Amino acid sequence: MEKINEWLTSRKTDDKSTVLLLIKGYFLLTIFCFIFLMLPFCQNSENSLVDHIFFSVSIVSTTGLAPTDFSSSYNLFGQIMSLFFIQLGGIGYMALSSFIILKQFDKLPSISARLLRLEFNLPQKYPLVSFIYSVFIFTLLIEAIGAIILYFGFKESGVDNPIWQAVFHSISAFCTAGFSLFSDSMSSFRGNSLITTTILILSLLGSIGFIVLLDFWLRITRKRKRITLTSKIILFSTFLFWIVAAIAIFISDLKLRSMGWEGLQLAIFQSISAHTTVGFNNYDIGMLNVGGVFVMVILMIIGASPAGTGGGIKTTSATALIAVLISVLKRRRNITFFQKIIPASKIYLAVSSAIFYSFILIVGTWAILMVDGENFAFEKILFEVASALSTVGLSTGITGDLSDLSKLIISFLMFIGRLGVLTFGFALISKAPLLRDKPQIEDIAI
Repeated sequence: MEKINEWLTSRKTDDKSTVLLLIKGYFLLTIFCFIFLMLPFCQNSENSLVDHIFFSVSIVSTTGLAPTDFSSSYNLFGQIMSLFFIQLGGIGYMALSSFIILKQFDKLPSISARLLRLEFNLPQKYPLVSFIYSVFIFTLLIEAIGAIILYFGFKESGVDNPIWQAVFHSISAFCTAGFSLFSDSMSSFRGNSLITTTILILSLLGSIGFIVLLDFWLRITRKRKRITLTSKIILFSTFLFWIVAAIAIFISDLKLRSMGWEGLQLAIFQSISAHTTVGFNNYDIGMLNVGGVFVMVILMIIGASPAGTGGGIKTTSATALIAVLISVLKRRRNITFFQKIIPASKIYLAVSSAIFYSFILIVGTWAILMVDGENFAFEKILFEVASALSTVGLSTGITGDLSDLSKLIISFLMFIGRLGVLTFGFALISKAPLLRDKPQIEDIAI
C-alpha cells in the first residue's frame, strides 16, 4: 500500500495526465471484466468474442445493453463477478481506491484528489474526505435496504433464489446498471408495486448523486443550515423532467392511453428509467410509437446528475442551458438560476458538454447507419446510440441483431459515456499553448 501511495504521489498532476490516468483505469477494469467473462466456468452458453467485449464494456460502464440474454449467458459465478464490476463501475474505482488510501494514511495524494473530482464532476471546494466516506456509507446502506425490501417482493412472487435476486437487482438499480436476471427485465412485475417502486427509488437515489445525499445528511444532522444550490437544481430538474416526460410518453402512445391509469404508471416507470439511465423496462420499448421513442431519446440525452451513478449530459448542464436561454430572452447581464448567479466557467462547461455530446451522438448514429442502416429504422438506431452514449441500457430490441462492427461501435460509445464526453474530449485535445498577444475583440452576427 505504501508503494501505491508513493506511486500516486509521484504522478504528474497536469490536467491531461489526470484525464489519461482515469481513462486507463476504466480500460483496465474493462479488460479484467472481459477476462473473467471469457473463463469457461463463468459461462452458461458460448458467446462470440464480440459479445463478450460488448458485455464487459456494458457492465463496467453500468449501461445494461446486452447482445444476448445475460442470465442465460453467464452462470452464478459469472453473475457474481459481473455484479462486482457493476459496483466498481457504478461508484467509481477511484472512490474505492481513495477510501482504502484514507484508511491507511488519513490523507489523499494530490493526483487521487484530482481524479476523484474529475470522475464525479465535483466542485473545486467540495470536501473530498466527507464525500468519499458518504459514497460508501450511502451505497452500503441504500443497497442493503433495497435488497431487504426486494427480497420480500420476490419471495411473495414465488421467484427462485429470492436472496440472490434481491441483492443483484438492488445493486444493479442503485448503480443504474439495468442488468436483470429476468429475460424480460421488470415486465413480469409491472403489477407488483412493491418491486417496481423499490427499483425506481433505488435508481432515483443513485442518479441524483452523492452530493445531494450528503447535503441532506448534513442538513438533517444540522451540520449545514441549508442544502447547496447544486442539490436544489438537481432535485428540481430531476422531478420536472421525468414528470413532464412521463405525461408526454403517455399522451404519445395510443396503447398506453387505452390502458388508463395502468398505462400512466408504465409511462412513469419508463420515464424514470430513461432519465435516471437505469435502463430497466416494464413495457416493450419496441412497441412504443415514434413520439414516445423521441421523448425517451431526449430524456436519455439529458441523463442523470453529477456525482451520481448515471450518464448523459447531466441535469445541471441541461438546466444551465435553460438558464442561458431565459437570461438572454430577458436581456439579463448575468446567467441566474434560483436567483443565484451561475459562474461563466460552469456555463462554458455546460455548453461544451452539450455540443460535444451532440457531435458524438451524430457521428455514432451516422456510423451505425452506414453499417446497419438498411436493416433497422432510423429512430431505432438513434435510440440505441443515445442509450449507449448515456449509459442507459434501454433498447427497442435491435441490440442482438446488430452486426459485429456495430456492436463494437456501440461498445466504444458506452465507454465514452462512462467517462463523460468532456473527459474524452480533454484526452483528445492537448493543452493549447499560451497566446503571447491578447486576441483582438471583434463582433460577429449571431
